[in-house]
Amino acid sequence: MSIRNLAAIGNRRFTVTAAVLATAALLCGAAGCVRIDGGAVELSWVLRTPDGRAIDDCSCGVDPVAAVRVELVGVGGDIQGATPCAGRAQCQFSCSRQTGATPFDIPETKSNEMYLISVVALDAGGNPLPNVKTPAPVLRSVVRGQPTDMGALLLVTECGSACSGVNGQGVCKRP
Repeated sequence: MSIRNLAAIGNRRFTVTAAVLATAALLCGAAGCVRIDGGAVELSWVLRTPDGRAIDDCSCGVDPVAAVRVELVGVGGDIQGATPCAGRAQCQFSCSRQTGATPFDIPETKSNEMYLISVVALDAGGNPLPNVKTPAPVLRSVVRGQPTDMGALLLVTECGSACSGVNGQGVCKRP
């Protein structure tokens, strides 16, 4: 083999390698790679009546639930009193989604730190709904690059009169 042939093979390998790397970078961007500047909090929820019946539509409660907001308050160390979700749309989710996750930008906790995490049911104007019962706040640590899973949460409210129709399974739904 001549030096010219080896050079051509080397150039093709370089070109193929560069093309593969460029394609991988484009796919990563198109596939939704996320920026990681901390940890995230993820949760899901369901609506139920006080007697345990499912509410199949977030607007079927006595007070229709438009959104669910996750709230975090730092406890201990450098994050004492910090509220990384305060005023952020990324910490508020449409109720009908029944799931939500913050971006990976919640500051990581150290050994002497935790976040007090709670959820708030909101009306269409973004106001808290005091008649919708939510779980008590819980303490959780946050790890960079990992979601802090809050699990499935139960939001409790009465079935609204417009949705008092009940099917065979006892679900509060629109007639």
